[in-house]
Amino acid sequence: MVDSDVRLEALSVLCNVPVTSCQARLSGRGTRLAAALPMSVKSFVAAAVGRSGTSDEGLLIDEDEFFDSQFDFDFSNLKDTCTFYRGGEVYRRPCGWLRFALKVRDKYPDGNSWLGDRGHGTTIDSKPGEWPVSYHGTSKNGARAIIVANYQFLFLFPSLGQPGPGQKYGRGVYSTPYLEHAVDYTKTFQSKATGRKYRVVMQNRVNPAYREKHNGGKYWLLPVPEGLTTDEEHDLVENAIRPYAVLVKPLD
Repeated sequence: MVDSDVRLEALSVLCNVPVTSCQARLSGRGTRLAAALPMSVKSFVAAAVGRSGTSDEGLLIDEDEFFDSQFDFDFSNLKDTCTFYRGGEVYRRPCGWLRFALKVRDKYPDGNSWLGDRGHGTTIDSKPGEWPVSYHGTSKNGARAIIVANYQFLFLFPSLGQPGPGQKYGRGVYSTPYLEHAVDYTKTFQSKATGRKYRVVMQNRVNPAYREKHNGGKYWLLPVPEGLTTDEEHDLVENAIRPYAVLVKPLD
């Protein structure tokens, strides 16, 4: 796996503000963010959607409580030769990517069934109560704009390689079960720790009770109506989509 500092750099891209850790401060790594606000793995959702307090100085995490390294996995040299299922949907594993798992077990009042209560994801079939997997890149304004109104997806004309007409589906949280489609909305960053360039994507579980499928199932919308309070929006999003890993892919 890559340098652990790449995890923090990837989080900084997803949250659209600098992210450091208690461990980085103690070791003298990275930039000291004097006014950074604490962020737990559970409040990552709120930070990513821009519905929680943040500081321009950044966010502070405890890596031991935020990441769950026992479930990290290197998919970079894998290629699926069979079909996997999660939550009754085909699971297209992130082959070619590195996965940093988040410590989400036992963090929610409804238990862990939404995760499928599995290990490294090598089993093929779904488990009872499991939620399907989706991927989310970023908008042009960063992942904090994950809740958007009438997000317009552009499609390519294969023969020309040019953007085609867009489609709009409504206000809410967008993701896709197809990693190759999420890549179109990713940001890249150059790591100060390794000098290499990476893409970064969130890997999520999506509650099928909230999900709308669009464009033949390529895009999943979790509607977020206007007029909700910040707390109501946060609760809705938390019940509808839960990031459980950060994926990075070296570009060289």
